[in-house]
Amino acid sequence: MKEFEDIPVRQEELRRERLTILAVVVLLLSAAAVPQVFKNKRQHYPALSPTTQPAPMAELRGMTLQLHSYWEGIPFEQYVREIAQSGANTICLSIAAYQENCSSSSLFIEYRKVPSLSRLERLIRLAHKMGLRVVLMPIVLLEDPGPGEWRGKIIPLKPEHWWEDYENYILFYAQLAQKTNVEVLIIGSELVSLEDETQHWRTLIRKVRNVYKGKLSYSASWDHYEQIEWWKDLDIIGMTVYYDLVGNKKPTLDVLLEAWKPIKKHILEWRRKIGKPIMFTEVGWPNQVGCAKEPWNYYVNPDKPDPIGQANCFEAFFRTWHNVPEVAGILIWEWRNHPSQTGGPNDTSYIPIGKPAMKVIQRYFAAGRGKSEGTSKQFNSKPSGKSNRMNITSHKSNSNPLMR
Repeated sequence: MKEFEDIPVRQEELRRERLTILAVVVLLLSAAAVPQVFKNKRQHYPALSPTTQPAPMAELRGMTLQLHSYWEGIPFEQYVREIAQSGANTICLSIAAYQENCSSSSLFIEYRKVPSLSRLERLIRLAHKMGLRVVLMPIVLLEDPGPGEWRGKIIPLKPEHWWEDYENYILFYAQLAQKTNVEVLIIGSELVSLEDETQHWRTLIRKVRNVYKGKLSYSASWDHYEQIEWWKDLDIIGMTVYYDLVGNKKPTLDVLLEAWKPIKKHILEWRRKIGKPIMFTEVGWPNQVGCAKEPWNYYVNPDKPDPIGQANCFEAFFRTWHNVPEVAGILIWEWRNHPSQTGGPNDTSYIPIGKPAMKVIQRYFAAGRGKSEGTSKQFNSKPSGKSNRMNITSHKSNSNPLMR
């Protein structure tokens, strides 16, 4: 697609027990004492082989990097460089805000669980310097979920309070995205139980567009994208792909390819009604037996690696969706985000490093379509206490879009 070829460079009272967004910014920038949970020791990072340069494609082909810590000892900069060397032309940076559980009405930013604002800016600028386009994806996580709870089941007791916090959260990072020339901002991920609140989403989208001039998307669950009524307010349809591809069948490559045929047909027929390009926002299978049946479940067989099964899932996906003009982007879930993650065939996580899946991904990333795209210039651990969290409060903008 030509969706990303010609993007120019873009240079009330507070509620009780809430802090202003200024407090969030100050703490993110200046908090000095952060618990050093991880040991700061030299790690061996296996080479990415073969090393390739970003592929000349018109669409986004990227890796997702979760930014889950304030601690400078986690080498996020190195991971950005690795992604640039992997053959990707895009990096998706995922950050999180938290709420207690599904019925909570307040969101908060835990500064120990996000990079400082200045470091996040540096990471985005480094990605651009390395020739990567940047997708920024703020998500919501639950700090203390009840049985069966996840963000797709959020039903706040005070909806208006929750939406006020959520708007402030997204607008905060929308301003950062504008300041740093981020190419795509994802305004939410898998908030299934809230997706029918169309007016709230349209209000949020309108406010975001007032401060951010790049492309907007939303990451819907693979089984709930059709119910959303506000796709046309966005630029890109975003969806995950955690389908059961085998049922009770043996997960051979032929079975996987056949399973994708009706899924592809249905998605493309539905997409024509919306008229927007598609971005697959989470494409991943854990290196585990059973990954083709329950790709969302990375606890299904954590002691039973299946590197060939994982590679076959990626092969079937790319054979199905490679060179499909309606697809604007593919984001692989996920890249390493901690020094202990070294990959390899016995590692049962999603990360493809050192596994047959990596070779499949690199092969398709290197086999891009269309004319050269140029450079990016063109274009849950539980906290020990409550003292390190900041409520998200009223968003005000003036000449400095990040602070009041």
